[in-house]
Parts: sequence; C-alpha cells; structure tokens
Amino acid sequence: MSDLHKYANLRLIKTFGRLKGRPLSKNQKLGLALHKQKYNFFLETEKKIWLEVGFGNGHHLVELAKRNYDKLIVGSEVFENGVATACFSLFQNKIQNAKIFHGDVRNMSNLFKRKTVDRFYILFPDPWTKKRHKSRRLLSSSNVSYFSKILKSEGYICIATDVEDYCIEIENTFSNLDQFERIHVSPKYKNLNFFLDVKTKYEQKAINKGLSPSYLVYKKV
Repeated sequence: MSDLHKYANLRLIKTFGRLKGRPLSKNQKLGLALHKQKYNFFLETEKKIWLEVGFGNGHHLVELAKRNYDKLIVGSEVFENGVATACFSLFQNKIQNAKIFHGDVRNMSNLFKRKTVDRFYILFPDPWTKKRHKSRRLLSSSNVSYFSKILKSEGYICIATDVEDYCIEIENTFSNLDQFERIHVSPKYKNLNFFLDVKTKYEQKAINKGLSPSYLVYKKV
C-alpha cells in the first residue's frame, strides 16, 4: 500500500491530479522496486534536509542530490510514474543521499519532527487555473502552515511558477504570515544561490511558450 493510501483518512483538499499514467516501462518497474528496497523515505540522518515537493520526473531532484552530496535530498510525489522514473534515475547515477516519499507531502509532515527541514523546493506546482479549482492550489495559507511547522528557523522555501496570478497570490499569502520574510530580489531574476542553473520540464515548457517564470524565496524568521 502506498503512503498516499495509508494516510487517505486525513481529509485534506486535494492539490494534485492523476496518481498513475501509462503502464510502467521495464526501467520504471525496476525504479518502483528500488523505491521499496533502497529509496523509501526515512528520517535518521545527521545531514541537513532539503525537501522537494512534487518533483515530477525527478530531473531536478537528481541534479540537486548530485550537487549537494552533503545534504539529504528528500522528494515527495503522488504520481507513481514519476516516483518510478526518479528512483531509476537515482540508481543509474549511483546517488546515495536521496530518499523518496510516495504520497501527499502534507501526510509526510506528520512523520517529521517540528523544525526538521532546512529548505523546501516547490517548483511549478499545478496552478489550477480554473476559478472553481483555485482552492486546490498547493501554496494556500493553510498548506504553508504545514511547511512552516517542519521548517527550521532560518530555513528557506524556494518557489517557481509561470502563472502570474498564482505568483501574486503566493506573494499575498506570505506577506500575511509574520514568520516569513521574502529575500528581496526581483521575482523575474533566478537567484542561483537558491535555484539550480538547470531547467525543470515545466520551466522549459513555459520558456518555450514565451512565458517568463517567477522565482520567489522566503526565509523563516
């Protein structure tokens, strides 16, 4: 049973779409087996923890782990195909400093002690652009409170989106929270002190469409 189903009794507003896609390839099946054997989430570490929420196919997660071998890179993802692809990629790249949680990150936070995570990455979350769906956006004030509980003081939340009204909504949400301050750079500037100089799948798609993504960094004070 996946973690998503294990914690299904927690009634949270659904912030994601599909749980599965096409039938898994041979490599993805291996990746899913590796998840159970090698990459399944656990918290016993002395390393600083960076957590990527909704990592998609895991390209950014893998690169983050490669470049930060002194950190434990944890990823959460509900989409089974993404979990399978990411785990196979971690195995291919012989990465030892990464773990994967297959499920809703808000259920994962129940497994953390308070003030455990040093950095969050939330990159191009589903914008739920239809008016009737906007309550499903991941970066609502109630969901940010989940992240805040397990984020250390002086920790960071790094966010990227290519949807302007979502960017404005995120800025408004954080501006109303006393425990966060924004790192003062233009949202259109990708601060490489926090973001990698590689593009995620959705970041590249946005740029190909002529869109200008926004990059926001908030510090917990």
